[in-house]
Amino acid sequence: MSKLYSDLYRKCMTCGEQKYATEFYVRDKKTGRRHSVCKICDRKRVKEQYNAETYRNQHLKRMYGITQQDYDVMLAEQNNQCAICKTTDPGGRHKSNYFVVDHCHTTGKVRKLLCHHCNTALGLVGDNVDTLHKMINYLGINS
Repeated sequence: MSKLYSDLYRKCMTCGEQKYATEFYVRDKKTGRRHSVCKICDRKRVKEQYNAETYRNQHLKRMYGITQQDYDVMLAEQNNQCAICKTTDPGGRHKSNYFVVDHCHTTGKVRKLLCHHCNTALGLVGDNVDTLHKMINYLGINS
């Protein structure tokens, strides 16, 4: 097999098919080396191994240092509603049906569970209490 041919084509170690090298993910950008499994087989493997519950648990632990059980206890203590507006609909564009874990960005301390709208509102004002007071006064004056 010529050098040119081996640079253009690869054989997938999973499906055994000969494919263009571009159909394999790049392993190392500096050298241009590619994975030994084609993109199609790799995507299939990831899809088969994906477990939403496991991913959710890992996310909660990594981002907030809590478990799904901690989350469930918090939600029960809040009567399955947002800590601010009291809605029972978490909202959000992905329809995840999960309330957002609100936390202090400075200390990382978990506060409460919020709907996506309340969490976004707090984020847009940067958790600044003074700005929130000004907004409340503005609404009181202009209603």
